[in-house]
Amino acid sequence: MEKPGKAHGKVFVRVVGVRGLKVPIPQQATALTCTLNNGIHFVTTPETRLSKDSRIDQEFELIEHNKLEFTLTLKVRRDAHITAQSQALVPPPAPRVQAPISVPKSRGGMLSFFSSSPKKQPRATPTPPPPDPPYKLPDNLARYLKQDGTLARALISFKDVAARCDTRLFETSYPLIGQRVEASGGPTTMELGEIVLQMFRLPPLPGVLSNQLPQSLEDCHRGLRHVAWHKVTYFEGTLTQHGGDCMTWRRRRLRVIGANLVAFNDVTKKATATINLKKAIAVEDNQDTRTGALSPGRSVGDYDGMFAVERSFRLIFPGNQEIFFFADTDDEKAKWLDVFRALVGHIPPNPLWAELIWQRQQEMAKQPPTQMSSPKISPR
Repeated sequence: MEKPGKAHGKVFVRVVGVRGLKVPIPQQATALTCTLNNGIHFVTTPETRLSKDSRIDQEFELIEHNKLEFTLTLKVRRDAHITAQSQALVPPPAPRVQAPISVPKSRGGMLSFFSSSPKKQPRATPTPPPPDPPYKLPDNLARYLKQDGTLARALISFKDVAARCDTRLFETSYPLIGQRVEASGGPTTMELGEIVLQMFRLPPLPGVLSNQLPQSLEDCHRGLRHVAWHKVTYFEGTLTQHGGDCMTWRRRRLRVIGANLVAFNDVTKKATATINLKKAIAVEDNQDTRTGALSPGRSVGDYDGMFAVERSFRLIFPGNQEIFFFADTDDEKAKWLDVFRALVGHIPPNPLWAELIWQRQQEMAKQPPTQMSSPKISPR
């Protein structure tokens, strides 16, 4: 049996995908991964195809602490076409410069005087070859990649969004920072797009075992949706009840609140009794009983004449336990039957953690607003 220890908050992060990626996308299929690094764990998503708007749809679970930060790094698999792009970035070798041809000097003295021509011809200088045009780097994907295939990275500081995702789903985006190799050989840092995240903070819940807590963002969303369902008043009216806490027929004002049928005092308006409809296994119209439509294993004699009451019906519980009701009019009876038939056997669970979260939200709503405002985050 698990021993309750110190409770920790959870942070669920879903990487929805990459949006507006501003890099050349190869025609060949290119594999992309995303790695989360919180300084303790490195978790990499399965590969997806690189595109301007790549869908990743991968979820992570983190333990909350005061300095929670993590990075999300996009990497491209260095397949053959990426390697070829990298090789295309290497400039061609510079052309070899030929050494100038040396012309022997003429000898001086009398021999030079007699052998020299009357007119001295100007020496022809060789025309230098035109300079090569400056090398232009091809604008391909490899120009934006590091040696290990890293394309871009986003840094997330949880404290900046903690209030916005507290017990609710919050979607936001962060800039993806990368670099591009320039002709000079150095890189230029730039924003290459954005990464879209969905985040949910589950606060510490002392006393709740870890196996009773949600294990995914979808569990969180479903649990809060269910607890909200259990707080709604679905129907209200007057019935006369026999059974349960009523040993004789008693007229009551009743409300269906979530999975409970709650009786209220007409004067004080306070709840006086509650019937858990989640325990009910069937709803039967006593009119059907009179026509012979009974539950399996039951007979008319089992009801001691209760089925003869006009506009009556009953809720059946395990162990042949039942509670009878009758309505004032046929129309009211039909409405009650519709409500009970929609509920019995179809009531969603109400997890303890979600109920505690709901109570916490109710308490926070009663508190006066504080003067200090949370730091603003510019929308993306």
